[in-house]
Amino acid sequence: MMYAMTAARYMMSHGASADQAASASCAHSAEMPRTSMTNIALILDAALLTSIIICALAMISILGSVLVSALLVLVLLAAEYVDTPRSRRGA
Repeated sequence: MMYAMTAARYMMSHGASADQAASASCAHSAEMPRTSMTNIALILDAALLTSIIICALAMISILGSVLVSALLVLVLLAAEYVDTPRSRRGA
């Protein structure tokens, strides 16, 4: 890739047209081996999958925190209801 940029700069500085410089750059990038493109695609797929998994784990942890908080509130309300003087009055 560095060759493509260097070739394009060289052609521009030595009076070549922009079309020639662009075609030199595109010709070199088209020569990229298929295995390199496949490796780049695999790396991008892995990064995307990792970010999806991290987001899912974050959502699960938030949901778990909300459920634990709700359960704690219900337990505290139930404990408060049992300890009220009204329930002792009837005994």
